[in-house]
Amino acid sequence: MRDLLAEALSGILAHRMRSLLSTLGILFGVGAVIGILSIGEGARRQQQLLIEQLGILNFQLQAVELPEDSEEAEERLRASRGLAVRDVEALRDGLTEAVHVGGMRLIERADLVPLPPEDAVIRVLGAEPDWIAGSRLELTAGRPLTTLDEQERSLVCIVGSQAGRALFGTTPPVGQRVRVDTVWLTVVGTMQPPAGGAQGAQVEGVDVDDRSWDLVMPLQTALGRWQHDETEAELSEIQVALSDVGAVPGQTQLAQRIVRRLHREQEDVTLTVPLQLLEQSRAQQRIFNLVMGLIAGISLLVGGIGIMNIMLASVLERTREIGVRLAVGARPVDIRRLFIAEAALISLVGGILGVFAGVVISQGVSQFTGWATAVSVEAVVVATLVSAAEGVIFGFIPAQRASRLPPVVALRSV
Repeated sequence: MRDLLAEALSGILAHRMRSLLSTLGILFGVGAVIGILSIGEGARRQQQLLIEQLGILNFQLQAVELPEDSEEAEERLRASRGLAVRDVEALRDGLTEAVHVGGMRLIERADLVPLPPEDAVIRVLGAEPDWIAGSRLELTAGRPLTTLDEQERSLVCIVGSQAGRALFGTTPPVGQRVRVDTVWLTVVGTMQPPAGGAQGAQVEGVDVDDRSWDLVMPLQTALGRWQHDETEAELSEIQVALSDVGAVPGQTQLAQRIVRRLHREQEDVTLTVPLQLLEQSRAQQRIFNLVMGLIAGISLLVGGIGIMNIMLASVLERTREIGVRLAVGARPVDIRRLFIAEAALISLVGGILGVFAGVVISQGVSQFTGWATAVSVEAVVVATLVSAAEGVIFGFIPAQRASRLPPVVALRSV
């Protein structure tokens, strides 16, 4: 085998330009495959991060804004006042598989002191401890909000890492005071999203906020100090966290029925199920990878056909050499193996160079477009193996033709 590979390498180096042209076809094909699959893999990982921030075992019920049509809005308000604390209580009683059920209210257009920088968008909200637990926020300093804070409507809050830096700079936030409109709150803790959490984006049309910009006070404090308009829902969101992935479909349907009954069948709440979003995302990603992979595979096919054409030309050019080999005792199978080995080496080298080209393409796309890209090990291995297999497959016909040349005819070739 070593002698065969050495002889094949010698034949390749003896015809450098022809070998280079064959290699380029495979190089561009493999580079295209790696580049396209890296874009798909990067999109898949980004979607995964976004959905994980929502929580695979969570689902959210969110208030829907009233329609612009005043008559339709009045009709809806007569039937239902929207998402409210009573919905949280009903869901806690009705969802037997729920680990956490908590409500949250977003306080819009709140003025803060200390004044954050203009580019800092800090969300002020009131939330129950169960909503915070369901959001999987990690405490980094101080203490969390408690049920006692809820009961006493305490003037305390916790802040995300980014919000803390925007408000207090390098000073540790815990123990500092912040004014929200006319209400002074004491910071008792700091928090951050789960490691690798998404930094504010969209997935399947659902906004995913960066929780590190949140300022969170007890829900009852928010409801007591900030009166909401009668046309607005009492709560902005209810977060439900489950313990088992198998319970997600049944509990989401049950939650929908409970809320629709309380709201007299009004469509004033949307249900977001990250598990379903993940399944939809994976299905779409598989289709994307299949289509893009087929398109890139055409480049590999063209490269393989190029190898076959050049190897056929090589057989004609080396007819006399083949005749000499056969005359001195080489068997047809030896000739066939030599040409197949040459084609396989050409395509393997092209595949390896194509991997590097694909990585460069991936990084270039990420640099100039801002898209997330990721080169997976599976894509590299598959593209390299396919390129080597192409050499064997497309090199077989030229090799077979070379092995069948009659020695006398081959030796007479000029």
